Amino acid sequence: MGAGKLALSDGHWMRLVYADETPYGSAVSGRCDDVIRARCDAIVRRRGEGGLAAVVEQGPELLAEAMRSGGLGELYESPRALRRACLFPAPEAVRPVRLAVGAGGSDRGMGIPLPAALVPELACWLDDWTRGSAAPASGPARQLWDHLAAAGALTEADERPVFAEPATLVGHATVQIVAGGRRLLFDPFLSPRAPQYPADYQPITHRQLAPDAIFVTHSHPDHFDLASLLRLGAQVPIYVPAVAAESLLCLDMAARLREVGFVHVHTLGWGDSVRVGAAEVTALPFYGEQPTRAERLHPEVRNMGNVYLVEGDGRRYGVAADIGVDAAGDPQALAAQTAARRGPLDVLFGGYRSWTIDPVRYLFSSVARYVLFVPPEQWRVRQQIMNGIDDLLDLAEAWGASHVVPYADGGAPWYWERGLGPRLDGAGRCDPDFDPSPVEVTAAARRRQADGRGGRRPRVWLLRPGESLSWTAGAPALSRAPGHRWPYGDEQ
Repeated sequence: MGAGKLALSDGHWMRLVYADETPYGSAVSGRCDDVIRARCDAIVRRRGEGGLAAVVEQGPELLAEAMRSGGLGELYESPRALRRACLFPAPEAVRPVRLAVGAGGSDRGMGIPLPAALVPELACWLDDWTRGSAAPASGPARQLWDHLAAAGALTEADERPVFAEPATLVGHATVQIVAGGRRLLFDPFLSPRAPQYPADYQPITHRQLAPDAIFVTHSHPDHFDLASLLRLGAQVPIYVPAVAAESLLCLDMAARLREVGFVHVHTLGWGDSVRVGAAEVTALPFYGEQPTRAERLHPEVRNMGNVYLVEGDGRRYGVAADIGVDAAGDPQALAAQTAARRGPLDVLFGGYRSWTIDPVRYLFSSVARYVLFVPPEQWRVRQQIMNGIDDLLDLAEAWGASHVVPYADGGAPWYWERGLGPRLDGAGRCDPDFDPSPVEVTAAARRRQADGRGGRRPRVWLLRPGESLSWTAGAPALSRAPGHRWPYGDEQ
């Protein structure tokens, strides 16, 4: 790096902060969930007094009362129809106004104002500063640079080796697949290095990734993270699910990327394919992670997403985060149909968290908004909105996968410290309804192998964040990179 040039530190986090002037809150800012919980304050108080079990026991009655007198009913224009301003918050009323920046290991940070004139150029400026740059001469970009310097977020950058193994679990739902000579990155959700993590087990950061293309499965913030994307390059092609209109259940990802200056943004509908070098990526239907498994209010509005099929170098990979059964379809049937048309998978990256939940518990989750879409007759029906362990193994078998990697489950301290995924350091229990341990997937696979029934079973690979599958003589092997060595025991 040349003299006088600085780069964004990989020991700092960033987050876009939005001004939300919609009447009921938007999913872009997350204010919608705060509004809904505030209108259910009696339920929140009941939890504090009697615990979660009491809330679940009385859930339907508590929700009915919130609809009558707690203000929740004011979000509906009729008992089964949400107000349009609630269902479709006006996109122009939600805009980025600040960049929050802080050191890794701390939740507290500095709020840096983003002038309106700088927002459309933000991705380009941060792209330059990620690679190393001298300070801008003047103007809003210079002011942002000075704020970042004051926060300690600019530093002399050392070179770090770029991950280039065929299949790497970066962490949670972030996967890099190298196929057809190109690095394809899925759902980048990156964390800063921090002193509280072991020196030889730190997060993979933006400086260790150099994607040729980025793909996003859906718009939930642990999959579509603008702060991570802003550090991976304004010129990198980004492919996101096609969304007809931004809603309470789904961001218009393409519009939000273009808003902050990304240059090559593309949408993929179900069945669309794109070639990146010699690799081909096909978008398949994303079923599951809707408010219910069956009937729900406003079925015309979805948490839109894609499952991805990647083909290159004579291998096929499936990337299937957070999927499950809903009224629109079943992933297992889709997998069988896709295998019949395109052939079996070599490796499936698949979610297994289950998220089995009583509807009233949505209020205490990251998607409180989901409770608005549950019909009253289902308020007592537990909803499994994602694949569980056996569902993942069934999916892998239906797709003819030789190998399966359970993922989209946190998996490292920089995730579980934020409440994402089970603790795997022995300091806490795993919730079987929300966050089972990935070790349970390997145990379930062994039971299937032992029962002697059925055809060939896929091998389960328990990859830790920072570990990869490499191919030797046609067979995969696990590889661990320096600086990313799992310190909490090794169970395969």
